[in-house]
Amino acid sequence: KGICAIDTETNSLNIESALLVGISLCYEEQTSYYIPINHTNIDGSKKIENQLEEKYVINQIHKISNNDAILKIGQNIKYDIRILNKYGVYFKSIADTMLISYSIDNGIYKHNLDDLSFNHLNHNTIKYKDVVGTGKNEITFDKVSIESAVNYAAEDSLLTYKLFLNLYPRLIKERANFVYQNIDLPLVEVLSKIEQNGIEVNKNFLTKLSKDFEKESKKLELNIYKLSNEEFNIGSPKQLGEILFINLKIPGGKKTKSGTYSTDSSTLNALASDGYEVAKLVLEWRELTKLKSTYTDALFRLTDSKSRVHTSFGLANTLTGRLSSTDPNLQNIPIRTENGKKIRTAFISKEGSKLLSFDYSQIELRLAAEISGDKNFIKAFKNNEDIHASTAREIFNLKDNQINQDFRRKAKAINFGILYGISPYGLAKQLGITNSEAKEYITQYFDRYPYIKQYMDNQIDFAKTNLFVETIFKRKINIRGITDKNFALRGFAERQAINAPIQGSAADIIKLAMIEIHNEIKMKNIDAKMLLQVHDELIFEVENKKQDDLINKVKNIMESVHLKYKKFSVPLIVDYGSGNNWGEAH
Repeated sequence: KGICAIDTETNSLNIESALLVGISLCYEEQTSYYIPINHTNIDGSKKIENQLEEKYVINQIHKISNNDAILKIGQNIKYDIRILNKYGVYFKSIADTMLISYSIDNGIYKHNLDDLSFNHLNHNTIKYKDVVGTGKNEITFDKVSIESAVNYAAEDSLLTYKLFLNLYPRLIKERANFVYQNIDLPLVEVLSKIEQNGIEVNKNFLTKLSKDFEKESKKLELNIYKLSNEEFNIGSPKQLGEILFINLKIPGGKKTKSGTYSTDSSTLNALASDGYEVAKLVLEWRELTKLKSTYTDALFRLTDSKSRVHTSFGLANTLTGRLSSTDPNLQNIPIRTENGKKIRTAFISKEGSKLLSFDYSQIELRLAAEISGDKNFIKAFKNNEDIHASTAREIFNLKDNQINQDFRRKAKAINFGILYGISPYGLAKQLGITNSEAKEYITQYFDRYPYIKQYMDNQIDFAKTNLFVETIFKRKINIRGITDKNFALRGFAERQAINAPIQGSAADIIKLAMIEIHNEIKMKNIDAKMLLQVHDELIFEVENKKQDDLINKVKNIMESVHLKYKKFSVPLIVDYGSGNNWGEAH
């Protein structure tokens, strides 16, 4: 047939410890097959008879998966590749229905099997919980009866096969093939390897950090209670709202649909900037407790026998094409806070090696200049000027010797704020100025950079007409709500239409760089391990003596990979750092 859908069943979602229980295959629209391997009785006492031997199945599957002439289709095939890699099975010639859907319907649907089956095949899938049972001691898939497993698992490969036949013609017809074939699909192999590599964490340091965070949060709790005149559950939004807006009579409380006062971060930040100490302390308490539960405690639990953690990257979870990260989420470690830096310090290199971080410098501003074609913006980057100082000079009509840190800070807020469609009110709040001053700054900005304004207006018009926008590489980003009568929904969609092509182009460029670097590593032209991608940053582990070689090669690839596909006026610049831990390298 030359085509076959494949799906693995395991006893755990943790790839590092998961046992392969069975494999389902489908190569025609009517029938799919389930091959049980490691099912046991419900009590786990005895392996069920009449299953094929694991070694035999692995050997046969490898012949299929490693055969270039047979297209292997998966739904999130990265998971199946990671599982089968553990058994020495490697893949050539793959397709992924999740990624095809992401290329054509990004922003319209979710791309999981349940949603895709319902939206495209009008089919409700059998749910995992209905197969394995529910309750506190939920049984794992290896203890499921083979009859139940056949229905559940064979359905997955059958639906994947049908979805491929349904979606692939659209991919070609809607000209979304470039992004799928050249960016997202090759990244499956790259991310599989990165996840497999993992990154080492210093467990002793984590234990100490966890205790420090615990101690610090207890101190904050006592101070919050003191300012509130009573003890309460700080983690409860309801109780916190009542304390702030009823007991302490702080003005400006707004109620949510559920009838409780809003205590989200924007509310607390506004109160903190108005001088309410209690709000500032609650924000600090939230950060500490979140860092403790999400990182210092979780990282400890998620390490393997070699003290390495293996995050899982999501390829189809964001509107812009950026990767997401779970178990642990390494994308959300605070960048600017001292505590965020402490968390990064816990990620270390092995003896005799260093961690190297490569980071695109101001890539979104550079892409804004490139896409808009604004001459003043392009000139500043071509001349390697400090873009925020340059903007400060333009907007505030200053000479170079008059630009201080305060003017630069304001210009930076304006530069990034404009790209995210900031309003005069939002800018005023951020800079602590009046609305009319903020409005004047934005007007002056557009006077100096008229093509940026033109780009923004064009993007909104394009999105209203076509209901989508595109990155430089034609990644399609569907924009919902752009014609909505609701002002807030429409405004949000307009901001997405402006920013998504810029952020999405940045995501595409770093993906292209990762693919090329991975190929260089495979061909042994680069001797290092790629460990992480965090937005505009790549992290490597390299032997001390091979650092310089890595710096030259990676910097060169990251700064030029996009030029193979499109001529740029604006140069891309990559900064790098080195250290014994991520904190030092960042």
